[in-house]
Amino acid sequence: MLVSFQHVLSFLIFSNIGFLRSATAFLVKNHHRQPYSRAFSTAYSLTTLRGGSSSSRNYFMSTTATPPVARRDEDAVYYTGVAPLGWDLKYPRQGMNSQEPLLDPPVATPNPYGWMRDDKRDKEEVQQHLRAENEYTQAVTQHLEGLREELYQEMLSSIQETDYTTPRPNGEYSYYTRTFQGKSYTVHCRAPRPVEDGLIEWDGLAETPILPGEQVVLDVNELAEGKPYCSTGTVKHSPSHKLLVYAADFSGNEICQLFVKDLTTGEIVHQDDDLEIYGSLRWGADDNTIFFLKMDETQRPYQLYRRTLDGSKPDELLIEEKDELFWMGCSKSLDGKYLFVQVESKETAEVHYLDLHDASSTLQCIAKRRPKVLYDVEHRNGKWWIQSNVGGLPNMALFTAPAVANCKDQWNLVSVKGADGSTRTAFDGGYDRSLDSVTCFKEHVVAYGREGGLPRIWILSVPSDADSLTESNDAVVAKKMEALQFTEDAYDVSMGSHAEFDTDQMMAVYDSLVTPSQSLEISMDDTSQRKVIKERLVPGYDKSLYGCERTTVTSRDGVTQIPVSIVYRKDVMEKAKNYGTPVNVHLYGYGSYGSSVEADFRKKYPACLLTCGLHDPRVQFWEPAKFAATLRHLQGPDSGPVCLKTDMSAGHFSASDRYKYLRELAFDYAFLLDQVGLYTPKKE
Repeated sequence: MLVSFQHVLSFLIFSNIGFLRSATAFLVKNHHRQPYSRAFSTAYSLTTLRGGSSSSRNYFMSTTATPPVARRDEDAVYYTGVAPLGWDLKYPRQGMNSQEPLLDPPVATPNPYGWMRDDKRDKEEVQQHLRAENEYTQAVTQHLEGLREELYQEMLSSIQETDYTTPRPNGEYSYYTRTFQGKSYTVHCRAPRPVEDGLIEWDGLAETPILPGEQVVLDVNELAEGKPYCSTGTVKHSPSHKLLVYAADFSGNEICQLFVKDLTTGEIVHQDDDLEIYGSLRWGADDNTIFFLKMDETQRPYQLYRRTLDGSKPDELLIEEKDELFWMGCSKSLDGKYLFVQVESKETAEVHYLDLHDASSTLQCIAKRRPKVLYDVEHRNGKWWIQSNVGGLPNMALFTAPAVANCKDQWNLVSVKGADGSTRTAFDGGYDRSLDSVTCFKEHVVAYGREGGLPRIWILSVPSDADSLTESNDAVVAKKMEALQFTEDAYDVSMGSHAEFDTDQMMAVYDSLVTPSQSLEISMDDTSQRKVIKERLVPGYDKSLYGCERTTVTSRDGVTQIPVSIVYRKDVMEKAKNYGTPVNVHLYGYGSYGSSVEADFRKKYPACLLTCGLHDPRVQFWEPAKFAATLRHLQGPDSGPVCLKTDMSAGHFSASDRYKYLRELAFDYAFLLDQVGLYTPKKE
């Protein structure tokens, strides 16, 4: 080895790339040409690493393996724009309600590898091609087997295999999950709620319960037994806490089955093998009612059903969305009063509600969809709390309205009363402050968003007798609005999970580029009152070795300030400052879909080959397969290798088995380290 693996991982330790499979490429800069390589996540941008040794590269290229040559259909095309003559109208080219014009006449784009598309995953030619690609990738990386194993063992040593998530109170119980050394999947647990919430004292042993009276409600290891893939969607207890409903995907294609378990006997009391659903489930007001979503042929959730477990009524279709641009989701207000059904495209939204405590109620719409108007809704004390960009706002503003149907003309901006008696708008939808979500409690409303390039949490104090703070125009005025403050310059903070409406305690999840994740319990009445309920343990990690800074870079428009977070080993940076020693940089950026890269703590993410999952319904496997074939068709003799690796038993999120996941990650690290010249194979 040229360097120790501890230093290699220190160099790569904080790369901020999420582990989602896609066909988008990253580049690894070498001496002459830039070989195309792998991407983990949808539309992620560019990674550049300077370095690489000729000996390493030549060893890699000395293999006799030949990449598979995909046949090209030079006459195949696809059309961009209006539907061409003879087009099957059941496949619309545009949403029915869209006002945007399409290209007319349509433009034909070459699609020589279109034959690789195989929605049913049963074309033998396609399967053979994927197997050939995997064999080629294995051949050109076989010299890295030892490196992969060493990386895997080091990764394994840096995680706490036996661990738990922060218990969250809900009625008489606290719910949490556990992982155990040697077991691949999560175990869902609960225990009687402690008399006093606070720091948990646990000795770290697998046989020791996290809380006294611990009960296993679902062991996903048992669920996954004998299956190549297993991922759970919703796992939720019933209102009485006697039943558990969960959705399970056994193929990676995100099509789930529904199960209901009796938590007293441990038996499955309801299962429908013929029902294929989306992974999101909600209970009604009692233990007999479940709401689930069905998907269309493109796996778009588009129908909401209500099912009674005792079979007293047939499944009832409550709403159907026919416009293929709109996806459907469902949620439940924290006070348990309403079921919300969100129907949303990228630009337009519509929300329906159902009173769960009124047997005669039907779904009603809060505000009919309007072009380019997004909104989301929560409920609190007889009012809708609405976040929306109505009026063409660049960000979401915060409104309230009476909790009635068709109330679009009754939305009023939420204000905050100042110390001098004046009021100001809490969130006006302007450029300076963005609003992403709202959580409503009995005496407080917590808002999550972004300001100054950093994620923020604001606590609004709004007493339940809000009438005393309501002006004549029915607009809510909060007594106080406070942003949570933290000491580090660059960090990530988000809302924790909450199941109780009547509480004065909230949970936030905090981490930074150098601080492992912490679960913080914070008093909403006095935010200085904080407890670290749980902190992620990272074996072998010494925070004192690393530094973190935040700066901004002026963009090309000369005005916009782009935030940049920098993390480094202090000793390496010291040498660079004192002696001008060059420092390798792993640069990562993202700029799409309104998604920001948070300054969070990660170990398991650089990216260097094209990868995919055969059953991925989001980024279909034929996209990276076509991409790899196209690159090989265009590249010159000096180009680097193009490797495609298809997991034949996984979907968008890679392996569900956490140990297989680490081995996949080790494969990626090894490929990267080899390409940038940080690995020299041992000579026999």
